[in-house]
This record gives sequence, structure tokens and C-alpha cells, in this order.
Amino acid sequence: MSTHRTSPHDAGLLAWQELNDEQKQQFIEGCDLFDEAQFWHAHESWEDLWKSLKPMGRPIETDAIQGIIQCAALLYNYERRKVRGVVNMASKLLARLSGVQHGIWGIDVAQLRLDLLPYIRDAAEAEPSWDLNPSEVRLGTR
Repeated sequence: MSTHRTSPHDAGLLAWQELNDEQKQQFIEGCDLFDEAQFWHAHESWEDLWKSLKPMGRPIETDAIQGIIQCAALLYNYERRKVRGVVNMASKLLARLSGVQHGIWGIDVAQLRLDLLPYIRDAAEAEPSWDLNPSEVRLGTR
């Protein structure tokens, strides 16, 4: 596993150093799996991180991780040509990621939102082409 870098990261969010080792590992593992287009497994890895953040009383970070989980779910649904899954995840993730302007722990959230737009638009068409490659969406944390 390569070294994790923590920029971009919005000011005021929980710093990388404030996560415990297990949380860092869950985050990195999820990022690695996402970048390998293993969206379901990335979702599973981040789920444990999300659960561990909830009791910390950090709603923006908790929502951000849930939003990133929903990004993985959106791409998973796109791979399976599930219009409803893509469209439902799109509306949910945009709300969850609204507290992050630029990024969190090295994930460029602004870019991720832009990268997902073609998938959302295609799935929302009357007749989606399903010709986009979800593995091209990368988190860029490495």
C-alpha cells in the first residue's frame, strides 16, 4: 500500500491525525478498493468507518463518508444498469456531501461530484446508453 496524502482537505474538518489507526486503515482500504473499481467492497470498508465516526459527534465528516459510500453505490448501480439505483444515490450523495466544499482526507470531493455527473446524466436519459466506464472514476488519494 502506498503512502496516503491528506490534501485536499477542507479547513475545520477532523484532521487525518485525529483518526485512530483503525479508522485510517478503513479509509485507505476503501479508497484502494474504489480505485480498483471494487465499489461494493469499498462501500463495505467505509461502512465500518462511518459507524465509528457517528459517536464522535462530527456530523459533517460522518455525512461526507456516507456520501462517499453513496458514490461507490452509484457506480455499482451504474455497472448493473439500474436507473433507479443511480438516480436515488445521486440525490442522496449530493445532500450528504454538501458540507464538504473541496475535499476530505485527500479525496477531492469537488472533482468526484463532477466525475459522477456523466453517469447520472446517462442513467437519467429516457434510454441510457450505459457506455461509460465506472472504473475511470478515481479518488486520487495516491
